[in-house]
Amino acid sequence: MKRKFYPIFLMNSILLLFILMLTGCEGIGVTDEKQNLPYDYDEAVAKLNEHCRHFPTSFGIVEEDDVFLYDVTGDGVKDLCTFIFFGSGMPRMDIVLYDVENDEFHTLDGWDFRGAYGYNYRILSVEKYGVVISERQFYPEEHEAKYGLLTFEEGKLGMDEFDENSSEYDQAKELFEELAKKNPLGTGLDVQD
Repeated sequence: MKRKFYPIFLMNSILLLFILMLTGCEGIGVTDEKQNLPYDYDEAVAKLNEHCRHFPTSFGIVEEDDVFLYDVTGDGVKDLCTFIFFGSGMPRMDIVLYDVENDEFHTLDGWDFRGAYGYNYRILSVEKYGVVISERQFYPEEHEAKYGLLTFEEGKLGMDEFDENSSEYDQAKELFEELAKKNPLGTGLDVQD
């Protein structure tokens, strides 16, 4: 009796795995956040990338992993957020948001440069409470990085800075330092010999 059970069990297991492979099932109950959007994610990323290429000497979005989903604008539809490198002589980083629902692009600093174009902005993570970003002034002199949430008020992106004594600040600082160890240029830091 035991000898007949093992071949049947083995054959059924192999058949089940084969069916799961054919249907492309990556896991039972796994949902992809990108599939639940009211727009075509790939088309929206392509449009965001094309917009980012208009920044001077920008190559657009560096990697698809650098595109984040979060409803920053508050319209109920997740926006696409990314950061880009651009410029020459004094390369910079800025955050670009694509409000897909309204087909609008917003930059944190953009062409205004806050009066001086010596700032770098980087998305560190997306948390339940918002998009965590860093701001670092590097010109005319270097300053410590600041951390906060990406905001959208009166049609403009901004930054709501974390209190230095908060757990959110500590978490953001830790993320920034981890990124700096892996890729100093990805945080806007100068490479030291």
